[in-house]
Amino acid sequence: LCSKNKSLTYVNINELAKQEKFLLEYDEENECRILDDDAIHDYLNEEYFEKSTPPSGLVLDYHSAGIIPESDHIHGVFVVRCSNDKLYDRLKQRNYSVKKIEQNIQSEIFQICLDEAQESFDEDIVHEITNETEDDFKKNVENLSNWIEQWP
Repeated sequence: LCSKNKSLTYVNINELAKQEKFLLEYDEENECRILDDDAIHDYLNEEYFEKSTPPSGLVLDYHSAGIIPESDHIHGVFVVRCSNDKLYDRLKQRNYSVKKIEQNIQSEIFQICLDEAQESFDEDIVHEITNETEDDFKKNVENLSNWIEQWP
């Protein structure tokens, strides 16, 4: 979607954290690096939201809405959902550990990402989309493209 629309600026928060060295220690129990949420929050605020002319079409890719600064410039938050079976298969294919798969499935069951997005942003801009099949993916890309085109 972002590669086809040059007016969009895509920021993958995990990649940003690596680039800018916003990584803390490695969490052995959860098998992941801990990100410096405060540093990322401040960086996003300074780079994108506090500027007199914030970028139009900023796409932030991350699983936690709480790290994103509040801003009048955020007009849409999209939470991607899928069934536990599909999620299990995807994570297994990525060679996630059993524990990591269980954590992700529990997060999906308890809709952690959706709830956090609704708590962090006005519920009117939070959209839940399902992405289980290739058809879902194509439909989501089309719907998001239409949404972006209609945005002033």
